[in-house]
Amino acid sequence: MLPETPLLSIPKIGIGTFQLKDEQVVHNVLHSALSIGVRLIDTAQCYRNEDYISRSLSKLLPEFSISRSDVTIVSKLDPKNQGTEKARAAVEKTLDCFGGYVDVMLIHWPGVSKMKSDDPLVRERRKESWRVLEEFKENGKIGLIGVSNYTLYHLQDLMKYCRVKPNVLQNEFHPRYQEKDILSFCQQNNIIFMGYSPFGQSKLLSDKTVVKIADKHKVLPSNVLVQWAVQKGVVCIPRTSKPERVRENLDYSNFTLDNGDMQQMELLNDGHKFCWDPHRVI
Repeated sequence: MLPETPLLSIPKIGIGTFQLKDEQVVHNVLHSALSIGVRLIDTAQCYRNEDYISRSLSKLLPEFSISRSDVTIVSKLDPKNQGTEKARAAVEKTLDCFGGYVDVMLIHWPGVSKMKSDDPLVRERRKESWRVLEEFKENGKIGLIGVSNYTLYHLQDLMKYCRVKPNVLQNEFHPRYQEKDILSFCQQNNIIFMGYSPFGQSKLLSDKTVVKIADKHKVLPSNVLVQWAVQKGVVCIPRTSKPERVRENLDYSNFTLDNGDMQQMELLNDGHKFCWDPHRVI
């Protein structure tokens, strides 16, 4: 196993771009995010908006006098591009889109498109994809490499064959799905945990406990959910298609959840997933 590269300074919060398929919407959301100091942008090959983000940043960075090195771009390998040759070509395309360098590149899903989840070749394909990410990292074209939607089994399996340890894990994370075993694994192995869908597809914004805590602090439920994730040591990446919601969602820094609040949030953990479930993937 090669020596670890020191982790970059990853912002505590970012902006997700899942389902943002209109270029003007992407531009407006990024404009709002950058204007309030957000410096992490999460995308993926299967979101089909990497080029929109690149073009928007080419205009917005000068507008806000921001250096490219001050922004962390996260992208992910499309499940259809698993395997050596497909992964290499797909990563090259992402790199070309962002000027030859990406801060964080993840394997988006442990499975492979159009391949049964219990096919023995699935493990081999993702292993090949990991080798490709290692190569690009060693060549200096990717800052950090990692995975997304991996279970504890997938992570432990990855640690058996990797030469470069994963730097980042991005999984669904919110009070109803807290993945304590994986969070502990990441802390023990110096892996940054990024949490997507912090609002539970908006379902948690009306949860009685979350609303009660929000009223106590005179903030919005979205602020409580973001602050909870940050206090858990998780990089939080909410998404919205509405620029005006960006400031609302990410205005978390003017209050702190106390021990009682955190304990109440802990009790919401019932293992409910709102997004895709990788547990059947071998």
